[in-house]
Amino acid sequence: MPLQVGINVEETDGRAAPALPAAPTSVAAFVGRTRRGVPDRPVRVSAPEQAAARFGGPVSDGYLWHALDGFFRNGGREAHVVRVVGPGTTAASTTLTDRQSPPAACLRVTAGYRGSPDPGLWGEALRVDVRDDPRGSTRLATAVAAGDTAARLESTAGLAPGTVLRFPPTGVTPLHRKLTDVDPATATVTWSGALGTALPAGAAVTTAEFRLDVRYRERPTAPWSVVEEWTGLSMESDAPGYAPDRLNHPVSGSRYLLLTDLTTGARPGADSPAVVSGAALGAAAEQPPGAGDLIGAAAARTGLSALDTTRVQLLAVPDAHLLPTAARRSVARAALDYCAARGDCLYVGSPPDRGAPDGTVPRSPADYSQAVSDYVETVRTYAAALRGSKVYGALYTPWILVDNPAGTGPAPARFVPPEGHVMGVYARTEQERGVHKAPAGDAAQVRGALDVAAAFSDGEHTDLVRLGGVNGIRPLHRRGIVVAASRTLSADPRWQFVNVRLLFNFVKSSLREGLTFAQQEPNDDRLRQMVKFTVVTPFLLGLWRQGAFGSDPPDQVFTVKCDAENNPPADVARGIFRLEVYLYAARPAETVRIVVGQQPGGSSATEA
Repeated sequence: MPLQVGINVEETDGRAAPALPAAPTSVAAFVGRTRRGVPDRPVRVSAPEQAAARFGGPVSDGYLWHALDGFFRNGGREAHVVRVVGPGTTAASTTLTDRQSPPAACLRVTAGYRGSPDPGLWGEALRVDVRDDPRGSTRLATAVAAGDTAARLESTAGLAPGTVLRFPPTGVTPLHRKLTDVDPATATVTWSGALGTALPAGAAVTTAEFRLDVRYRERPTAPWSVVEEWTGLSMESDAPGYAPDRLNHPVSGSRYLLLTDLTTGARPGADSPAVVSGAALGAAAEQPPGAGDLIGAAAARTGLSALDTTRVQLLAVPDAHLLPTAARRSVARAALDYCAARGDCLYVGSPPDRGAPDGTVPRSPADYSQAVSDYVETVRTYAAALRGSKVYGALYTPWILVDNPAGTGPAPARFVPPEGHVMGVYARTEQERGVHKAPAGDAAQVRGALDVAAAFSDGEHTDLVRLGGVNGIRPLHRRGIVVAASRTLSADPRWQFVNVRLLFNFVKSSLREGLTFAQQEPNDDRLRQMVKFTVVTPFLLGLWRQGAFGSDPPDQVFTVKCDAENNPPADVARGIFRLEVYLYAARPAETVRIVVGQQPGGSSATEA
């Protein structure tokens, strides 16, 4: 830019390196059963109402809805939900017929969501109404002979090439013609193919669009509600109101229906669906997902792998508890392996519920028959198969009693796995104290929990935590029901606390996302100095000030190495840039030891 006489101001990025942004730490993922939803597609939700609108209400025999509700109730702000269905699950559908005689199938209506099938029995609660809905209505300005292919109208408002006109019928079937030209100046329209009948001046002419009204009820006893109204639809693929394009649009399409044009041989206009009321969708099937469905396949991006491109830090699969013991354990193992492979996610799970008599659905702790001491052994046995030196996961027990909107009676409740509520505690702790704070203790109250399936003694809880690596949820005097421990399933002492795992995941994610600016920069000492002193060290100092690394001086609790020693010429020549970060994560005070004893009195007596 040429310099002007006077003061010239130019903007430059300067030499400052971008600040390292903090990665999210408590975005949750839930994989399992829902009432509705496109299978194996992660959907972001930020409130229970949003989740209900997309996935429906609670499933009577599922746990995902309760986990998601518990997550938001305890402080969670963002979650991704993946619906999984079993083989043979199909979407409800119906077929509409056209207006020719005899009628033929013209439009398949399937339960769907913005261009994708939405399978399951929920779709059988859908009803569709078809009504005429002309965009334009006018009259013939002059008479039309049987052989004419053009006419002058009183108005051409709402008409365009491709619009289908409906003329008065000569018998029971209206005449339709597709316009090839519209001249607004003379109010003349042209079509192909003679009408075959004469029409007088003043005869009514309308366009041939139709409308679809969608009605739905979530419960058999609920009233029908009109949930969508689609107006000005056409069966002409070159028309702006082409019905499949409108309803199947991936952004603005229908949240309930998927349309398929069956393309009959009828003339334009006659291929529109006939007027109908209450067309019911049916023939749906729904099968519960098995272990293989929940685990999924990496190549197909199904099950757990549906989350591959989604940024989440916490993972739960509560509906694994609907499976037999071996299958449940295989899902938990797969979830742990998935989190380890990602390196930025923690699996939060739970052991099986405490044993109850056959046929009994526990509604209170008294309904269980298994002794608490025996249940402790069951939990330890379950956890032992999932433990390892370095495990990206944690287990919590026992199950908790929560309100059950899908139940019956004056105050319906049920016991559910606690992982969703615990993940909400994770999120709340991070918001209030930081990711370095262990999500346990007095502040880790489990909101929404009415009771626990088993009340552990101090000794039983210590046994679970130290020997089993399982964290207890306990009702404590004057503190409510709280998360009482924060161990991972790791046997290595360096990784045995949840907050340590979360902190390292956070640091790794922040570095990975914040250092993208370094890619393709000259691999020299200037870049190394910038990354070390201007980007990474200030970021770690911020965590140190929050207490993430304890109270010792910074040079004793973290180290950043990025110099010529760990970036030798051979690596530089191969395009490799190396940064090493070492840090000490503060450990929680898990066991508090208080010593109380006697000491000599402060006064003494002497003999005069």
